Amino acid sequence: MKPRYFFLFWMFGLVMPLRGHDHEGAQFNRRYLEVSVSLLATDIQAAHRVADSLRRVANTDEQKIKAHMLLANLYKNGGDLEQCMKNAAKADTIANTTMNYSWQASTSGFLATFFRQLGLLRASKHYLEKAEKANERQMDENMKLLTKINILHERVFHCVEEEDFIGARNFAQEAAANIRMSSKDDKKAVLIKATNDQLIGLCEFYLGDMEAAESFLNSSLDKIGAVESNLKPYIYRALADVAIKKREMPQALTYLKMVEPYLETGDVEELKLWTYETWSRYYEAMGDPARSVEYKSLAIDLREKRDSVVKELSDQLIEDFRTTKRIYRSRYTFAVGGILCVLFAASIGVIYFYNRQRRYKEKYGLIKARANNKPPETTLVMDTSVASTKTVDVAGVPNKEISMPKDTETRLYQQFLKQEAALFFLEKGVTLGQLATNMGTNARYVTHIIRKFRGRDFYDYIQTSRVEYIIEQLRNSPELLEFKLSYLADMCGFTSSSKFSTAFKQVTGMPPSAFVQFIKKAKEEDK
Repeated sequence: MKPRYFFLFWMFGLVMPLRGHDHEGAQFNRRYLEVSVSLLATDIQAAHRVADSLRRVANTDEQKIKAHMLLANLYKNGGDLEQCMKNAAKADTIANTTMNYSWQASTSGFLATFFRQLGLLRASKHYLEKAEKANERQMDENMKLLTKINILHERVFHCVEEEDFIGARNFAQEAAANIRMSSKDDKKAVLIKATNDQLIGLCEFYLGDMEAAESFLNSSLDKIGAVESNLKPYIYRALADVAIKKREMPQALTYLKMVEPYLETGDVEELKLWTYETWSRYYEAMGDPARSVEYKSLAIDLREKRDSVVKELSDQLIEDFRTTKRIYRSRYTFAVGGILCVLFAASIGVIYFYNRQRRYKEKYGLIKARANNKPPETTLVMDTSVASTKTVDVAGVPNKEISMPKDTETRLYQQFLKQEAALFFLEKGVTLGQLATNMGTNARYVTHIIRKFRGRDFYDYIQTSRVEYIIEQLRNSPELLEFKLSYLADMCGFTSSSKFSTAFKQVTGMPPSAFVQFIKKAKEEDK
């Protein structure tokens, strides 16, 4: 007998961990699990209604994926392949966009099954490989293992399609080796284990070992127990085929009648197709060729209807692919242009930031020199008794011509260092005259000392010293980083926040608020 398509229980992989933290999320997940495990098998119309309502109320990306995958399964079971594909593709797009690797693996696995059932094995293998790659990137080890088992199950079906039944059984046994048994299994775990036994039973059936096939299929039913699932009618149908092979016709009839309620309550064309074929084999074995042909005709009608839909859908897939390819080519062009613009702007920003930081470091170097009571290096030309009438400091600012004995200059510089150590520049409203009085000299000599040893005029020196002082405090006292700018301005001698901000930006090249954030980030990186 030519191998048929089997029902793949990717919904097990699609039953994700319940992650809702609020009441609505928990309610959504309860309804989702109810549909995917029970309603899907017992009341297909009610399942559709619930799935549609879940799609409408879905708030998060993950909830939207779940709703679309529920609908995809419902449409697949009902034979509406176009709607099945559209919903699965939407779910896959959301999973890829949000980089949800767990759902990428599940949606890709579902599409692998979908295309395999259309006979498009190359497309199916593409999505199966995509599912494997996404699964490797999952962080949840339990979900990674669960999805791996589902992928192995799909490998079983691929081997069956190629009539490699030994290979199919090997994949099923590998999946069984990865299944963890526990007395606390939830519904989805129970169904995973039951599905694996069903697959091994089918492999044994095709390999001709009816006793082993029957044993595994019954084991699958035992695991399901009282859990209502759409896996049951598929097991009953397979057991009927085993009974026909063993010539146990009453038992075969019993199993076939156990399938009938599922055909009445659910519009599951795949199950109908396989059940009609099994009925045909049953009546052929019973010597009733008329009834056998009747059921065979029903199966042929369903298959021809499905083949017609598949052809139309395949044509639509090709056209959709071409349209999507054009759209993505345009998006790619715009995306590349946008990325290049962003990179160019970022490069300009990095260069500007680097230059600003370099200028700041050059200015900040003056603070360290002062902390050690050392004047910054200057280029001086003088004789043994009197300083030259012209000097040029490191800032390149020429001093005014002035004659001053060397010992006087040295004495005044020491006086200046004492005033500087006392932080005279922090005093609000400090003047050049006040500083000259404190140093015991005149304003002209003080100006000479400041210009020669600090490279600035008095006003610029006061502004810069205040900014450098507050910078040093911010670096040494992290708690100040949380204070308001008005407090920092007052702390370093400014009478207003606006004057403080203006001076700070002139000295460092950035506003104080940005500098505070810069220091915070630097300290976090150091930690």
